[in-house]
Amino acid sequence: MLTEEGRRKSLTMTTEKKSLITKKIFKYNFQLFHCISIVLVILPAVAMGILILTYSVNMPYWDQWNLMPQLFIKISQNSLSWQDLIAQHNESRKLFPRLIFLGLAYLTNWDVRYEMLVIFMLACLVSVNIYRLNRLTVNTNLFTTSLIAFLANILIFSPIQYDNWFWGIQLVVFMPIACITTAISVVYSPFNTRYKFVICMVLCIISTFSYSNGMIAWVIVLPVLTLVTAKSTSDLLKQKWLFFSWIAVLIGNIVIYFYDYQKPEVSPSLIPAFRNPEQTLQFFLAFLGSPLGSGFEISPLTSSTFIGGVEIGIFCCLFIYLIKHFKDDTLVERTIGWIMIAFYTIISALITSVGRVGFGVESALSSKYTTFSLYLIIAIIHLFPIVFSHIYSHSNSRKSQVWFYKVTVAIAIIGLIILHYRLFTYSVKEIKSSYQLRMEGKTCLSFINIIENKSCVEENILGSYDYVKDLVNKLNYLGMLKPNLVSSNNIKAIATEKSPDKTYGSLDGIIPLNSWYFVNGWAFLPERNEPADAIILTYKNQADNWIIFDVLMSAQTQRENLVQLFNNPAYLNAGWEQTISGKLLPKGQWKIAAWAFDTKSGKAYKLDTNHLITKND
Repeated sequence: MLTEEGRRKSLTMTTEKKSLITKKIFKYNFQLFHCISIVLVILPAVAMGILILTYSVNMPYWDQWNLMPQLFIKISQNSLSWQDLIAQHNESRKLFPRLIFLGLAYLTNWDVRYEMLVIFMLACLVSVNIYRLNRLTVNTNLFTTSLIAFLANILIFSPIQYDNWFWGIQLVVFMPIACITTAISVVYSPFNTRYKFVICMVLCIISTFSYSNGMIAWVIVLPVLTLVTAKSTSDLLKQKWLFFSWIAVLIGNIVIYFYDYQKPEVSPSLIPAFRNPEQTLQFFLAFLGSPLGSGFEISPLTSSTFIGGVEIGIFCCLFIYLIKHFKDDTLVERTIGWIMIAFYTIISALITSVGRVGFGVESALSSKYTTFSLYLIIAIIHLFPIVFSHIYSHSNSRKSQVWFYKVTVAIAIIGLIILHYRLFTYSVKEIKSSYQLRMEGKTCLSFINIIENKSCVEENILGSYDYVKDLVNKLNYLGMLKPNLVSSNNIKAIATEKSPDKTYGSLDGIIPLNSWYFVNGWAFLPERNEPADAIILTYKNQADNWIIFDVLMSAQTQRENLVQLFNNPAYLNAGWEQTISGKLLPKGQWKIAAWAFDTKSGKAYKLDTNHLITKND
């Protein structure tokens, strides 16, 4: 039998074992929760990255034709100058984006998908900056920190910005907020005050010469620098030369920026903004609310205006509370960064409202503006816990008040997630639609020397067919276009051997209709698991060569039987049909074949079944 001392030792060992097991379980659960939190936080970025990889198209679009090709030509002629790099484009002087575009162009043969990759990387930089400020200023537990970071990331990586994610030149709209959040993050770092000023000035210069609203950075960053680095009036006096330097560099930037500045012809007049202040106000509110309201199928303008009004109302309440407690240095230091990030959106909204209301109030919902407007919501998400923690720490709150706050926050979070889900599904539809149009434009571009299709080029690429045709041939010669343009109407130049185990489609029939022909069939690209981008029609000449006489685009039709036949829903739109003019064929008897065209690779795959037709005058 155990003695009393033995029983105590045994009990102590058992207790220690239980304690050790409990600690291991707690550590395991904490690590599991930590991993789940990380996955949750990065999930929005992963989702957006997949969308970019799936739906990005290597084709310069609209303003890209005016911004970069002339620089490539001047470099090839050794005539590139400083004026070319800093030249005004619309309202902006895109010096730093031009340098990035040039570097990427010569590394990738101007594959504009890499510009989209840089856009994504800038968004990641903004996300990291926001997360770091979250950790430094909000001071909450792991769960709350992760939840706030998740909510911020579903906005930072929101697909509602689809016009910016999938258009390489829109790198410029991500540059200012990337510079501003990086500068604010530097302000909260342990660097020496002089280093902070120098780094922030450099970032503000980059912001200024990236996009027109980038100049706001000087106004946004300085208050954060002042209130975080200077703890008293004596500190401000000690740093007066730094402030003078800041103002001097700002003035220098303004002089350089507006030297020989010309108001763009496409910019509307400012008069409507002051003649119709109610429309300007609606534009302002809709601009602010568009990241959450533009996805509504019914009355998106009304929804965005209402949401924008709620946002600005909540921010004003938070701001007034902070003004009342301005003497609380700790509270000011924790909130000033978020306040100025919110003002970045508000100032951008004011400038855009005055400058663009002439295009109509509906233009406030443009996807291009959402990259500016979503940061007010992000600032509010971070200000809420700071302000309410300050309220509770300075008052004797009852449990009922605490629960009311928690329920209110929970409802707001659920509402935000539901709104984002609606936006996500709406945005993905828009992304897919834009992808189809870009692919169609790229196909037109590929055959611009073989088939004249002005409407396709002017609607999907740039509104000047002759300009594009001249420029694209110069770029093709310089090797800045991949794949190269189709240079011959002999299909042999792009025909590719088919894999025997893969089926690409069939030319089902050709039906004469007086001087027209109705053609139909189906075509699929098994390598991409997508319907063919275009159908090339050819006839066989006396030299036994297949000669291109037409390229069919936007001819897809739904074929349920193909889905069932191949057990693959991707085949649904693999059908195609179109009526073509008999004038495209010479007189005589011809063997007709159709080819599936892969715009991304520039390759053509012959479809099964040829047809014999006879064309008379």
